[in-house]
Amino acid sequence: MTEHLPYNDQPIDNPDDDRFGVDPFARALAASFRKMRSPQGAVIGLNGPWGSGKSSAVNLCKYHLTDAVKAEELVIIDFACWWFRGEDALALAFYRELYAGLGPSLSERARKKLPKLGARLLRAGALVGKVAEAAGAVVAGGIAEKGMEWLAGLIEQDESVEVLHAELSKALREQKKRFLIVIDDIDRLAPDEALLTFRLVKSVGRLPNVMYLLVYDRPLAERIVGERYPSEGPHYLEKIVQAAFELPDPSAFDVQQHLLSLIDSICGTPAERDMVRFMNIFYEAVSPSMRTPRDVARFTNSLGVSWPAVAGEVDRADFVALEVLRLFQPDIYRGIRQNKERLTGNGGGERRERELAAQYFNNLFFGATPPGEDDRMRRSLMRLFPALEFAWGNTSYGEGFAKAWARERRVCSADHFDSYFRFFVGDDVLTSAELDAFLARVDDAEHVKTTLRRAVTVRRRARGTRAAAWLGELTTHSDRVDRSKIEVLLTALFEIADEINVEADVERGLGMASNELRLHWLLRALTQESTSLEERSAIFRRACETASLGWLADFTSSAWTDYHPREGQDPEPPERCLTTEADAEHRRCSHCLRMAHPLSQRVGKMGA
Repeated sequence: MTEHLPYNDQPIDNPDDDRFGVDPFARALAASFRKMRSPQGAVIGLNGPWGSGKSSAVNLCKYHLTDAVKAEELVIIDFACWWFRGEDALALAFYRELYAGLGPSLSERARKKLPKLGARLLRAGALVGKVAEAAGAVVAGGIAEKGMEWLAGLIEQDESVEVLHAELSKALREQKKRFLIVIDDIDRLAPDEALLTFRLVKSVGRLPNVMYLLVYDRPLAERIVGERYPSEGPHYLEKIVQAAFELPDPSAFDVQQHLLSLIDSICGTPAERDMVRFMNIFYEAVSPSMRTPRDVARFTNSLGVSWPAVAGEVDRADFVALEVLRLFQPDIYRGIRQNKERLTGNGGGERRERELAAQYFNNLFFGATPPGEDDRMRRSLMRLFPALEFAWGNTSYGEGFAKAWARERRVCSADHFDSYFRFFVGDDVLTSAELDAFLARVDDAEHVKTTLRRAVTVRRRARGTRAAAWLGELTTHSDRVDRSKIEVLLTALFEIADEINVEADVERGLGMASNELRLHWLLRALTQESTSLEERSAIFRRACETASLGWLADFTSSAWTDYHPREGQDPEPPERCLTTEADAEHRRCSHCLRMAHPLSQRVGKMGA
């Protein structure tokens, strides 16, 4: 099933949206609240790490209490503590919310007791002096104009805490309904504000027919308390919270299935031939980082933004894995991004080279971490980069694999590596849309010539023209050219070969290349495996009839050299030759005649 992708991190509030098995727990918690017939300020704690779905559990609990609310058995008071900044504003807002929630059910006399109780408990004299500031800063549930009237009750100091508490308790005990005060996101507060929230609940005490649901990250809360009250630590919370429940962890299967469904919504379903590799990378490099629902939301929200920029231009599995590293393992991601030359390619070399590479990558990715503790990450990285298989596993691959990885636009291909980190396709490669459109018309000679002529006029940022990129990409994807269309493509390229063999695309040094050489690599890639010697010799013979002069000379020389190499070298085997020996001889003789009498040939044609 394809999931709807919300670009936010909002908790759910309907059981139909539960993907992680939270609803059974929430339903049981709601049932517990309904069964508390005469609670005395019972405080229930709901614990879970950040992002585990606590707010969703609270919403679902309230969903299952809807009938009790409608039947006026229960009043739910939500105190959004994280809306308020500063202890003064938080304290005022807390008692204001209690007043707003409990007040309508109490008598006029009892309603006045609650603000007075708050004033006495918090020694509100210091707070009242900041009313003006708080009134301007506190939002939703804070002090507005009518709140000033309520504040008047804070100033009166004529009754003791015991008397006020007793009178308020009597009024609440007479109520037929119960009150559930929900305080969520306590772990969002600053340490002093979180402590104050616990103090506020403790200060009100055990009021009849009042229940609290406090929602927080227990280890974090205990650490905050321990720093302020070292001698008490977790015992401080135990004095406040009567029963605490840990939010159950979602099953790994539920998380995986939800994550896969969201990835499918964003990236689409991998082709059948790619599915095994995709799932291997998913289970090894992606799924282990998704521990909470918020991890899933954070990742898929990011993927939903980054994937459309490179969709179709990169390998789906590689990109998803790298996005996980970018969000959850930024140091490793940075190490990959900065080591293109070392990580791209197929590995290989002597034993000493392998040992040095292994040492380098261990330091780069794992620092001082002892070997064995990062086995999963090591396996994940080897799936992405075969060069690491050589460094860590002594496995190397032949040149044919490098071409296949480039064709698949894998991150281990030097041509496509940058696209994964720039989030756009560089001008060294073609977009998949450009390539697909060209291959669909590869038997249209005029279209082929127009495309390459235009490419040679477009300069790339780093060096050369786009003609070099076209020839390189066509070589990489040569197996996608239908055999019946090879001759048309080569005839068109032979005709414009001299035009596109420009100096700007000449590379010197170890990476020596030119568009003339790139055309040689392309024609061999197109014909070497798909045709017999006689078939390709016939294709080249006809293509040479309209070939440009410079290219014709170069091709003729190559075909002749296959059979007549330099002294000390062996002739090429037949399967590696461009043409038959007879065609190579004929082509050489024809070329020699053409070079010797170019003017007489032209005059003869004009006379005719």
